[in-house]
Amino acid sequence: MPQTINISPDTTLLKSDQTLPLSAAWFDPEFWQSQQALHGTGNGRGAVWFINSQFGQFVIRRYRRGGLIAKFNKSRFLFTGLEKTRPWLELSLLEKMNNLSLPVPRPIGGALTVKYGFYQAELLTETIKDAQDLFDIIKSHRSPEIDWNEIGTVIKRFHNNGIYHSDLNCHNIMIDNQHKVWVIDFDKCEQKEPHQDWMRSNIDRLKRSITKESNKYSNFHVSEEQWQAFLEGYHG
Repeated sequence: MPQTINISPDTTLLKSDQTLPLSAAWFDPEFWQSQQALHGTGNGRGAVWFINSQFGQFVIRRYRRGGLIAKFNKSRFLFTGLEKTRPWLELSLLEKMNNLSLPVPRPIGGALTVKYGFYQAELLTETIKDAQDLFDIIKSHRSPEIDWNEIGTVIKRFHNNGIYHSDLNCHNIMIDNQHKVWVIDFDKCEQKEPHQDWMRSNIDRLKRSITKESNKYSNFHVSEEQWQAFLEGYHG
């Protein structure tokens, strides 16, 4: 479980990596910009910043709301206890998966600030070196390079260990330049008893994400043969 460090009555740090001099500033993009270490930004389940520092390469993700409520409340969540917060749950799951040698980002820490019964939070993980997500690889006409059988094998490893990814899609699967397959973004995910129903639902969700992007982009295409290779890897 993450180590807790009380910075102030309002702010708590959650520390997974005990080797780094983690501080509240590490979760502030402006701090890294002042150190000329802010390497870029992105979007996902929240606002994302990429850090290239003397301590290593990291990703900061600020938890954001989705759906209609995001129009009124972008990043505040009801606080009902530290161990129920999104960074605590995600860091704890990442630690478990690292201990199981599953291909996920190395957890570094989290930060949350509680005010008036609500909290805002950030998560810090290590960058997966020289990796791109599946969506970008396919969209850049490099689909033949993808080993779909291996992707299926990796997803099955997660399922065999009871890891339910609530948003398994082609943006959350990454492949590095050594052709290793990784899975990212475990917000609102959990470890539970393996069961065919949720495992099948997970695979269906991935397929829907591929179909959605295929309908949206003319240069995004996954053949039936490639999908069958994925299924063979999964069931093999």
